[in-house]
Amino acid sequence: MRLCDRTVAVEKPTLLRARLGAVICLLLAFSAGCVHHRHSVGLGSTGTGQQQARQYYVLFGIVATNDVSAQRMADGLTSYTVETSFGWMDMLLQPLLLPLTMTSRTVVVRT
Repeated sequence: MRLCDRTVAVEKPTLLRARLGAVICLLLAFSAGCVHHRHSVGLGSTGTGQQQARQYYVLFGIVATNDVSAQRMADGLTSYTVETSFGWMDMLLQPLLLPLTMTSRTVVVRT
């Protein structure tokens, strides 16, 4: 005894639909990938300068490979702002670093 003898035609996606799906996936990937954190020490930055460094991690962020110290970058000041981010440059480096289980983040100290 058969329950159903019908065949159902599967709709093939059109080129426009495939492009739209690819654009939506890229937008979601890039919008979720940027992470930004800001921490103010003392009164925060006064706008006199900034230093930037890139910090690298091995094993997908478990072990730091280089030492980036915000206190050394601030050079003894008591009021500064530390910004850590995973931005566009870090995303561009990711295909090169990911096979080595490495990741990076950008550290900016504004004085």
